[in-house]
Amino acid sequence: MDPLHDPDDEELLAPEQARDLAALVERAQLASGAVREGRVGKVGVADVVLNAGNPLALGNRACGLWGTSAEVATTLFRLESVFAESGRPEAVVHASPTTVADIEGIADDSGWHAVAENVALLYRPDPDARETEAIGTHPVREAVQDDLPSVAELLADELGLSSGAERRLPRNLGQRLDDPRCFLHVLDDGELERVAGFVLGFAESGMGLIEHIAVRPGRRNRGRGGELLRVGVDAAAERGALLVATHAEDGGSAQRFAESCGFETAYAVTAYTRRVDELLE
Repeated sequence: MDPLHDPDDEELLAPEQARDLAALVERAQLASGAVREGRVGKVGVADVVLNAGNPLALGNRACGLWGTSAEVATTLFRLESVFAESGRPEAVVHASPTTVADIEGIADDSGWHAVAENVALLYRPDPDARETEAIGTHPVREAVQDDLPSVAELLADELGLSSGAERRLPRNLGQRLDDPRCFLHVLDDGELERVAGFVLGFAESGMGLIEHIAVRPGRRNRGRGGELLRVGVDAAAERGALLVATHAEDGGSAQRFAESCGFETAYAVTAYTRRVDELLE
């Protein structure tokens, strides 16, 4: 039996290995979500980030619910009020190996619903390979302020964001341009005044994140996504990342794409949500 892998699912890491890695990834995610106006703290037994200036779900979420069933249930109830008071339409919890195993039953009893089954994938950059790797056929450059409306439009379309959230995105992305932990690289779209694709990420304390990567539908299947991901990994490594993590729908095309680029599936992550806007009515 391989001690590094889960005996019930050999494609995933063993629970203890996964819990340690998930804790590192989530610490980086919380820090990234707080750029620049957010705050990270504790609500009950959960780690929480709230950022009124960040319209993305990763900027307003909870994770790491570790405690007794009663403590977790009480925390879920408290999270409803915390997210409602912050003006969010719903509360979001990402349950990973840092969350108690019986979260599904506790969440169901508390009126929370599982809305996404994802996986975390990890990559270990090789500094020597990065130094000798050839420049790609689709040159990627660092984003500038003028790129942000185009990036926001593409990101909003990929995530299905509302028009209001899309309008707030350029400001949030602009704040990330000024933070040395963050990176945003883009591909130009020929002579058109828009980007063909982008990669958005973050790195801190040895952990890198590929948070979003997108290529316009008409520009896919030509190696552009792989080039963006390679540049994102390099950008994280340049910021001191020894590991780089990304997330994808379990069994989906994004997971297959990341695995084809050298990422390895490490553990499962389930997103739970609770509508809280009705609590204010």
